[in-house]
Amino acid sequence: MAATVLPAGTPGAASRCAAQDADVPPPPPEALELYQRGRELYAEGRYREAAVELERAQVLDPTSPNLVFNVARVYELLGELEKSIGFYRRYLRLLPPSETAERDRIEATLRRLEGARDEVQRPTEPSAQPPSPAPLRDPQPVRVQERGVADALFWVTASAGAALLVGGTVTGLLALDTERAMGDYVVGLDGSFEDRQVLADRADTLALTADVLFIAGGLSAVASVLLFALRERTVERYPGLEGSASLAPGVAVLPGGGLVTLRGAL
Repeated sequence: MAATVLPAGTPGAASRCAAQDADVPPPPPEALELYQRGRELYAEGRYREAAVELERAQVLDPTSPNLVFNVARVYELLGELEKSIGFYRRYLRLLPPSETAERDRIEATLRRLEGARDEVQRPTEPSAQPPSPAPLRDPQPVRVQERGVADALFWVTASAGAALLVGGTVTGLLALDTERAMGDYVVGLDGSFEDRQVLADRADTLALTADVLFIAGGLSAVASVLLFALRERTVERYPGLEGSASLAPGVAVLPGGGLVTLRGAL
């Protein structure tokens, strides 16, 4: 293709013309139109579109060295080195053996582009990875002695104490109600003196029973606290773990009595 060179000062200048044979038939008109459109796009700096038009022209005129060179040069400007190298090699095959200077120049261009391509494709040095942290070890439990044993004996004693205290409360209320009825009793109107005495005896009996129940319930409650607070148990604790429940019982002797405390934390 005699006319398939880009303008002077652009890829495929007059030096490409020497690579053509004077007996080469003229290119198809469609190829010339596509080439002309490619030149215009190239002049506007629209290299991508110019490459498309020039490749289409090259398909219609596959024996034109100038078209192949121009496509190779445009892809080189676009930075698509693999495509550019392919078209430069095709251009080199189309050059006649007599074009030694041109062949040397294209071979030098190929060496340059292949070196640049290999440099771009060379894998980068992997960045130093931080050392993997050591795997976490499960904390080992520590066996310790703690005060406070809530076993079956403790619960039976505590339950009995609670039941006795409730029974004492109910019995005490009945005793108060009976005493109130006895106080309102009118001999002759409400009954005989013997009937009033029966109410008095019942009130005394209920009051005595309530006292006994309260005393027994209190003793059971104190016994349950002592059963819990004064005995020790062996438990496992995990150092560094927070949120475990703990109880701290205590017993203090005071003038005229004693004090049992039980402190806890969650």
